[in-house]
Amino acid sequence: MSRERAIEGAIEAALERAARVPRRFRRFEVSAGTAARVHRIGEALLGEALDLGLAYEGSGADRRFDDFDLKNLGLALRIPSPAWLQVRLSAQPFNTAAVATTTYRARFQGREAGVPEAGVLEPSPRLASGVLDGTLRRLGPDVFEADLRVSAGENAADADQGASDCARELGPLPAEAARLEYHLVPDELCDDAGFVRETRLADCRAGTTYLVHVAAAAGMPVRRAGGLLLAGAFPLPHHWIEVRRGDRWLPADPLYLTILAAYGLVDADRWPSHRSVVGTVWKICDSYAGLRFLTDADGRRVKTSVRILRRWP
Repeated sequence: MSRERAIEGAIEAALERAARVPRRFRRFEVSAGTAARVHRIGEALLGEALDLGLAYEGSGADRRFDDFDLKNLGLALRIPSPAWLQVRLSAQPFNTAAVATTTYRARFQGREAGVPEAGVLEPSPRLASGVLDGTLRRLGPDVFEADLRVSAGENAADADQGASDCARELGPLPAEAARLEYHLVPDELCDDAGFVRETRLADCRAGTTYLVHVAAAAGMPVRRAGGLLLAGAFPLPHHWIEVRRGDRWLPADPLYLTILAAYGLVDADRWPSHRSVVGTVWKICDSYAGLRFLTDADGRRVKTSVRILRRWP
């Protein structure tokens, strides 16, 4: 297959997936200029996507596109867009020589527009309870630092390697995860298990919603979890599941491990979809609503950037 035909096929597949998202959940607000500047989809590529059916509103120079459509197009083509670079970065914890128990010094900074005018921010109770005692400190009206300790658990080099395998507890979930197609979906659909079941489209949050739903129907002890995937200097907000083994809950991520393996970003033999991901993630909450690091004076969540400043054993 020629390179041109491969690109065309990838665009067609991305647009077919996008068409499964009801139009009422798509917002056509992104200009062609922003598509090129932010999503790295230049004039020629945008024109090809339009010829193949990329949805838009308006006409001529006033055409507007859906942000999620553009993000997913970037993922399909693996162009150096923020969406694709984030996926590549997320593979980092799984490609280290070994998972080790680590202490992280992290900085949490409010990045909502107009934060200075919003007054002094506060750490959420979940953040305060999730870091090492006595390490949470304010550096400014919207900046905090804290240390967090993440155990390698069953994935430690000197642990019983058989214990890192969640296969018995996960039952049908890896197979269900393998049937899903990675697709960034609007926030309104991320907690809709029916949407995922019907369309097979899921990102980490929507996939977690769906797998917990499947587990509940099967009577399995599985729950959702959210926090940070500990990748690089800028860890990523992430969602995964936890499965009970005895009196413990082990973090597992069959969907994302399947996705990363399909992209060729992780070794599927080393990280099969039924393996525990303990040591690669830091849990702060159970549901998306609890995934908040800083809040304003009224307790409302403020978008927060997180940066890892130091790592040590």
